[in-house]
Amino acid sequence: MRNIRIGYISGSSRLAPITLIVGEPMSDDGRYATQVAVVKEECPDADDEEIIKEFARYEADFLIPPEDALRSVVRKFQMAAGVAVSQISSKTRASIPEKKVNRFSELSDDDKNVTIEVSVVTYIPKIQTVRGEERQIAYGWIEDNPWEGERERWDYTDWGNHAQNLSPGSVVRLEGVSVNFWNDRRSININRPSRVTVLKEGGQAVIPISDEPITIAEVGNAEGIVNLVARVLSRKDDQIVKRDGSGTLDIVRGRIADSSGTIGFISWSEFKHEPGSLLKIERATVRRYRDTPEINIGDLTKIEPYLDNAFASVEDLKSSTRSKIADLRDGARDIEITLQVENWQSRTFTNADGEEKTVRSGDVMDPTGRCRLTAWCDISPEAGSFLHLTGARVQYWQGSPDLVVDNTEQIVDLSDPPWEALNPESHWVDVDLTELVNGGSRRGIRTSGNIVAIRPDCGIIYRCPECRRVLRDDACGEHGPQRGEEDLRFRFVIDNGVSNVSLILGKEAVESFSGMKMDQVKEEISKNTQSGYVASLRNEYLARNIVVHGRAMIDVQGAMVMAESAGFDEQTAEQAANEVIAKWGVIL
Repeated sequence: MRNIRIGYISGSSRLAPITLIVGEPMSDDGRYATQVAVVKEECPDADDEEIIKEFARYEADFLIPPEDALRSVVRKFQMAAGVAVSQISSKTRASIPEKKVNRFSELSDDDKNVTIEVSVVTYIPKIQTVRGEERQIAYGWIEDNPWEGERERWDYTDWGNHAQNLSPGSVVRLEGVSVNFWNDRRSININRPSRVTVLKEGGQAVIPISDEPITIAEVGNAEGIVNLVARVLSRKDDQIVKRDGSGTLDIVRGRIADSSGTIGFISWSEFKHEPGSLLKIERATVRRYRDTPEINIGDLTKIEPYLDNAFASVEDLKSSTRSKIADLRDGARDIEITLQVENWQSRTFTNADGEEKTVRSGDVMDPTGRCRLTAWCDISPEAGSFLHLTGARVQYWQGSPDLVVDNTEQIVDLSDPPWEALNPESHWVDVDLTELVNGGSRRGIRTSGNIVAIRPDCGIIYRCPECRRVLRDDACGEHGPQRGEEDLRFRFVIDNGVSNVSLILGKEAVESFSGMKMDQVKEEISKNTQSGYVASLRNEYLARNIVVHGRAMIDVQGAMVMAESAGFDEQTAEQAANEVIAKWGVIL
């Protein structure tokens, strides 16, 4: 018996391999039931176990899914029976009707010829060697219900090299795909005959697998297998608990760097290289933990010492690759960063085990922006003090990547600040709208754009008293029918000629921006109707340039800015022209 890795399934934080066990027929789980029925239709005397064994052989030895192997298997058993080799009959074709669905929950374990619209989350190429010949397949995540509402995420495997149409962030219609049920999990097989139609363009196409080393900066945009040359900055032996509860697995975590940046790695095999070592790493895999890419080193990865006297030292790399708030991404680990404390507080609570815990947190900033810092240890920095963190990690809080430390050894109170103290009242970082859209979620930004759309639900809205979500038809998607609580909100779309984002103004921002209190807005809607009120907003605000202070949330569904305050840019055309002349050094 032998194990053949054919794809991947998702766990809580990373993709785990699907392993096909070859050597025994797979007759118990009904994996090939549909294909067996087709073969029996053409060859009634064929043995069920032999048919199953043949499909398993095609899948294991040639990486050909059963849908694609069907014609060849039918032909083999026709020849073995000494009957004329024929095409699959129309009756047999009709035995696999098309199944159109909107949600993954509508699919069964053995569904074939499925049509569904999905959003592509990831696309990760993989080189698989079959009988000495390399073949590229791909795996990743897709989500159903791509246009609105809650989504469910499934794994998929692309057997047919559909990379051009499966760019991350795109919405596609899948036709002729099938459900793969293995290890109590369902996933989607996109087969070679499957049709992939792009309904909404995503990001850049996935970079093809290459034998040439790439920089760590390029790794951030890559998927799948990569080669790179980098220096080890840190390493730490660790253990993780196996998913099946059978014990623990020894791993090594750490960070590597080159002149373009730094990235974390996790090694699932032996890793004896110490900090400072310069390595050439071949056939590593880029995986994403939340929003953060990570180098995965496995049994197929080749690592060897590399000699380059011009390569930056550990000290130079650490100095040049220290993090800034603007660079933080969800899931990042081993962060080294310097911060200025804006405020600090502590809170005591009782956890699920009945233990009383204290969490300390506050707002922090640096010249590139703001975030939250949470400390699971006893520290009480004063407002205005400077902290240097090592080994911090990043997690999402209210849609933004924020910092977490676990012990006091990670924190140094700096007596010699690296920059002149920032004023929290006026510290907003100017970010162009296009840069914002193409970057990550962040706080403390100021941006601007022309108002190009005003949503019809501007004004009074009703929120669920349990979770504060906006009610739809007097009902919450999670808590059902509710007597909603009134709130005030504006929803705009702003554009700078290149990029656009959704803009949300909450109650305080709306009252400041419009000059009207919530009661006044209610009265206005009562007099002019909701549509009349929105029409008045459009008449007054459309095409005007708005300046926004707040935070940006960027994800696969797009970009959104949550405004803390907003106002119109009253700059004249002459003033704007003079700014451009000064910025670019134009001599008239």
